[in-house]
Amino acid sequence: MIKKILSLSLLVVFTTAMVKGQDDAVEQLFALKCGICHTIGSGRLVGPDLKNVHEKYSEEWLLEYVRSSQAMIKKGDPDAVAIFEEYNGILMPDPLISDDEILSILGYIAESSAAGGKAGAAYESVLTGATSADAEHGQELFEGRIRFENDGPSCISCHNIQRKETKLLTNYAKDVMASFETLGEAGVSAIIKTPPYPVMAEAFKGHDLTEAERHDLLAYLKDAKAQAPNMGLSSMYSNFFSVGLMGGVFLFVLYSLFWFNRKGGSVNEKIYKRQMKSAN
Repeated sequence: MIKKILSLSLLVVFTTAMVKGQDDAVEQLFALKCGICHTIGSGRLVGPDLKNVHEKYSEEWLLEYVRSSQAMIKKGDPDAVAIFEEYNGILMPDPLISDDEILSILGYIAESSAAGGKAGAAYESVLTGATSADAEHGQELFEGRIRFENDGPSCISCHNIQRKETKLLTNYAKDVMASFETLGEAGVSAIIKTPPYPVMAEAFKGHDLTEAERHDLLAYLKDAKAQAPNMGLSSMYSNFFSVGLMGGVFLFVLYSLFWFNRKGGSVNEKIYKRQMKSAN
């Protein structure tokens, strides 16, 4: 009898621990894949508050949307397009997780909503009191003039900022000043802290930025947005085309001046004159 009681007790403890472990894993998955842009009951962040989202949309729709919101937008799903337009055209990155993991996250959202608990916290700015020296240091980090403490790649190796002093016009990924303008400090801060994009996540794997580095990068991006508004790609390409056209015209004129005398007569005429001179 005692052995049975002990066995049942161990089973209960083991089962409870296993369930708790699963709950913790789902909570961590939500924090990693969703929590950088969403909360559950703490209000709007970069994206909408997900509290009771299961009551607004069917499980089938939510599964497809989380799997690839971009695909649903491209095919013209009215609800997906409405969310895209409401949140300033910000595309939610595909999470690259299994359907079972998505369903576990949806279950976690439903449970958290029903329990009245809050997952994710409303963002509070970390830039209050940031100085010009912080922004300058952030620029040096961004451009790779100062290495990150944990040897992460410099931001400019993939990104650029459309400013007059920026040497690169385009690069591998987005102009981050435009991203700062669209996503705000909360969104960019979340992306820098926990990159949701596979390439960026892999690049910084084991090379996390320090809190001070994230702070100074944000200070630089905020300062860049305030002090040097985006020049706009269309105007920059227009200037590039104009300079190229002017250069082409200059080279054409220069070529004409140097080679004008070569067009004074035909090649056959010169050969004929040499032959006549030899004959005489």
